[in-house]
Amino acid sequence: MRTVLKLAFDGTPFCGWQVQSEDRTVQGDLNDALSKLLGQEINTVGAGRTDTGVHATEMFAHFDWDPSVAAAAGMDHAHLVHRLNRFLDPAIRIHEAKEVSEDWHARFLATSRSYEYKLVEGGNPFLRDWAWNINEKLHFEAMNACAALLLEESDFASFCKNGSDNKTTFCDVREARWEEKGDHWVFHITADRFLRNMVRAIVGSLVEVGRGKWTQEEFLTRLQAKNRGAMGTSAPAHGLYLSQVMYPHF
Repeated sequence: MRTVLKLAFDGTPFCGWQVQSEDRTVQGDLNDALSKLLGQEINTVGAGRTDTGVHATEMFAHFDWDPSVAAAAGMDHAHLVHRLNRFLDPAIRIHEAKEVSEDWHARFLATSRSYEYKLVEGGNPFLRDWAWNINEKLHFEAMNACAALLLEESDFASFCKNGSDNKTTFCDVREARWEEKGDHWVFHITADRFLRNMVRAIVGSLVEVGRGKWTQEEFLTRLQAKNRGAMGTSAPAHGLYLSQVMYPHF
């Protein structure tokens, strides 16, 4: 049987999503919990990978299991969600579990992914671990004007981390904008796919514009250079959230 989980997690105590031999990860904790609860080795497949310290308000992961195994016998999906949430670190929360077809895939069937990046002007001690606190005034109108340029671009090599194994640097960015929310700002970005470290590199570069260091024309020139060294440093991981993953007919 193939089951998909809808979950959220605070990435603070984890070294990213993907299983690593030495470090603690979200996928590693989830695999261990499922394996113990179901009495069989479970390996989850996530909708994507998040780096160390990055959060997710919506993430999907699928796994295959045999419900006839003694430990799993009689465990329906509602019971599985309840048991998992009692077993897992509170930094991970399972919202839903349901059966899907054997060919359903959390990663390959996703049609788009959305991220949010939270930034605080002037600092907020209560968001210090969940947003980038910047003790200066930024020009968000200029940042939004440059964000709009991303919608006209297709090759994002300038935001691709050096050494990445991406086969292509082409992405279809469908949304890129800053929004003021109370005492902080949120950068919204949606695309069919993302390169490793791409969102944090974009945010870091837009902040250079907001600080007045680059004009809109200079941002565009750097974007079109197709060179990571032309853009700004990456924004801190703790302000980034995977916020939505879309699937057809799901």
